[in-house]
Amino acid sequence: MPGSKAYQRAESKKQVELDRALRELVLGAQVPQEAGETAFYFMTRKGKLRRMELSPAQAKQLEDGELGVVERPEPAQIEHSLVPASVAEQMYALSAKAVRFFNRKENPVGFMNDEELKAQQAAEASGTAVETPDEPQASAEGAEEGDESGEAEASAEAPASEPSSEPSGEGGTQS
Repeated sequence: MPGSKAYQRAESKKQVELDRALRELVLGAQVPQEAGETAFYFMTRKGKLRRMELSPAQAKQLEDGELGVVERPEPAQIEHSLVPASVAEQMYALSAKAVRFFNRKENPVGFMNDEELKAQQAAEASGTAVETPDEPQASAEGAEEGDESGEAEASAEAPASEPSSEPSGEGGTQS
């Protein structure tokens, strides 16, 4: 019965098993990050922007949907890793919220247009960012940055650009 201690224990055990399965998938297939000058933004489950400094080649692979950014649940915290598209798909099937950015052709995960990205950066800089609910994202909850001009660098003073009518599909690259 929901709410009982037995039910809570069963739910907790299911979550531990899911975390273990996700961690094993990531550890078995993660792609080492190639440090580079390309900043790639994505949004964590808590609604915070995170940035990976990647090589242009890896940023391009993310743009093309060959790689995805996923959560790697560790016992004390959640880390983020790059994985091939096939592993990102497997993880999405197990837990949609574990996939933070993946340029799936039919249903991209983790896209945010430039205006949304700048608003999020400004909110974080001012300390007014609102945490997103802990539920699977059905829309553009995640983030990636596709402004090649570098306007969207984390700057709270930068004015917002014109709203983009479509998700920024050029990957999460910025020089």
